[in-house]
Amino acid sequence: MNLQPLLPYLPSAEVLPLLDKWLKDEAFELAVNKPRTTKLGDFRPPRKGARAKITLNRNLGKYQFLTTLVHEIAHLKVWNAYGRKAAPHGIEWKTLFGKMLIEMVENCAFPAEYRTALMNHATKPKSAVGGDLQLQKVVLQLDSNKEVLLLDDLKIGTTFNFKGRHFKKLEKRRTRALVEEVRSKKQYTIPLVAQVDTVQ
Repeated sequence: MNLQPLLPYLPSAEVLPLLDKWLKDEAFELAVNKPRTTKLGDFRPPRKGARAKITLNRNLGKYQFLTTLVHEIAHLKVWNAYGRKAAPHGIEWKTLFGKMLIEMVENCAFPAEYRTALMNHATKPKSAVGGDLQLQKVVLQLDSNKEVLLLDDLKIGTTFNFKGRHFKKLEKRRTRALVEEVRSKKQYTIPLVAQVDTVQ
């Protein structure tokens, strides 16, 4: 498979040989699609008469794209090795994805904070990159070249803006926060990894 078309989406060309190594024996389609709000990428097992497929959103930052791509490649490899016998984010996937992240850190000269976040993530991979607050924050900062404020960073009672609306953080839950829209007093939950702006 020619991976050169992926170069504009990746932080560095030095990751291409590793991607090539992981993918050289795999039969699948790769598509870079228009942005979706519910997912960064996905893996679809083969269907009758069609090959397996990995899709990624084209609006992702380069580090987010790479991290998501490796996540989906791990799904492809686990599917091809175990089929339906392995759970989508089961032990086989966690083990392989963790090994792939470590191999990437060992073979590519990434920024120190990304390397550290990947190594930490490799020990306990999450089903979504956004489930790891440290990794998500590092990825967002590297992709935007500026400090990023996540909902998780705010104290209870802090007001903030998110998607053009004004909220107050009420309570922290496992992966989300209970918030109240200031104007309507309606309550919602928002992922802790959501990028927010503080109210001035």
